[in-house]
Amino acid sequence: MNAPSLLVHVDDSPESERRLGVAFDLCRALSAHLVGMYLDEAPAISPSIAAVLPTDAVERYLLKVADRQQGAEERFGRAAGDAGIGAVEWRAPGGFPIGAAVAEARCADLTVLSQPEWSESEWGLGAQLLAAVLLESGRPLLVVPRIDVGPGIGRNVVVAWDGGREASRAIGDALPLLARATRVTVACLDPGASARGADASARARLVEYLRRHGVPARVESDNLSDGDIGVGDWLLSRIADLDADLLVMGGYGHPRWRERVLGGATRAILSAMTVPVLMAH
Repeated sequence: MNAPSLLVHVDDSPESERRLGVAFDLCRALSAHLVGMYLDEAPAISPSIAAVLPTDAVERYLLKVADRQQGAEERFGRAAGDAGIGAVEWRAPGGFPIGAAVAEARCADLTVLSQPEWSESEWGLGAQLLAAVLLESGRPLLVVPRIDVGPGIGRNVVVAWDGGREASRAIGDALPLLARATRVTVACLDPGASARGADASARARLVEYLRRHGVPARVESDNLSDGDIGVGDWLLSRIADLDADLLVMGGYGHPRWRERVLGGATRAILSAMTVPVLMAH
């Protein structure tokens, strides 16, 4: 039997434990194969630099890097064993960590990362990693919030729908989870919905499409006017009102040279998310 592949970022941060908890839940629910990915932020020592450094300094540095990787691998193995996850694999790709993560994500069905720390002036590794995997891997991404979430995500799901390509891609990628949900609410919010293909007839087609895949979804819609709250804030409010445990949405942005720019609603959700978010671009 074919098993989906789940890639999870493992590091030394407190958020790593939350990521693993969500990944373990999904592995049990989907009978998935779990791949732990370790990314070392330490700069690599080129041969030219190593040639001018003391040999013992280079050796100590390399041993420290190897110890960090080994420690992460051992923690991952113990945690997977304690959770009863048998099908696991470990990868610690070398080179530039962002590019390595994108390459690994392209060969996985879903990648699990954490909600990043945002800064208007500078993006840390977490934010760069999320943007790159979302915008460049071509595969879906599950973002785990920095707050604790309950076990068994995906029972009560909110799907953000604006009729666009990204939203359609996210729904298609989320079908294995949506088919297991007990409640799915399709939240439509776009003043230009009729132009984008999220009008009443398009919403009816979406509901019928989901029904054929065994997803009994209900649709609700709203129309924001100038001065109202933004799309991201409205979605966060509906998640709280519905007591949802998962949001499915398109991830919007534009990859550029040396930077990756996320859309406003995507950034708003990632800044204040309270439940895991499955995104696709």
